[in-house]
Amino acid sequence: MKKKFWTSDKIVSFAAIGISIFTLFIFVKQTNIIEEQSHLSVMPYLLMETANNGENKTFSIEIVNYGVGPAIIESRIIYFQDKEYDLEFVDFLKNHIPNTDSITVINNSTLQKGFALPAGASRNLIKVGGDDYSYQNFLKIMQTIQSDSFNYKIRYKSIYGDRWMISAETNAPVELED
Repeated sequence: MKKKFWTSDKIVSFAAIGISIFTLFIFVKQTNIIEEQSHLSVMPYLLMETANNGENKTFSIEIVNYGVGPAIIESRIIYFQDKEYDLEFVDFLKNHIPNTDSITVINNSTLQKGFALPAGASRNLIKVGGDDYSYQNFLKIMQTIQSDSFNYKIRYKSIYGDRWMISAETNAPVELED
């Protein structure tokens, strides 16, 4: 007498193996979702903003982190007239733009490699003016450099190493591939 291949023991065994494989698939999928959620929960979102206050005769440029995690600066490069400068913005103005020595700089801050900008924080890169002469001259200088192929690129990362870049060409951060 020949034994049947599909005995109740084999059916139960194959069902258990199938359920185990399905459970493993679900576990891997959930792990990927949790990892993605973890990365998004610390995602920085940097934007460059300008503030032109005609009443107080001041103009300021600041970088703001609208994200939910700190932004760690990797690099900041200024492009002007087909040249590349790894300088703070105030140093770039003083060293490479004529007539900026007569402009009153009220406040300036650095944006060095490794600097971490916390979530919800901002950093005032430069604030100029205070008097009509400095204010008007700086506005003219900004118009001139913007029409002269001015650009900047700031690269930053999250605490998980996910990387982005902001520039004068884009309004939002662009994710960088490794």
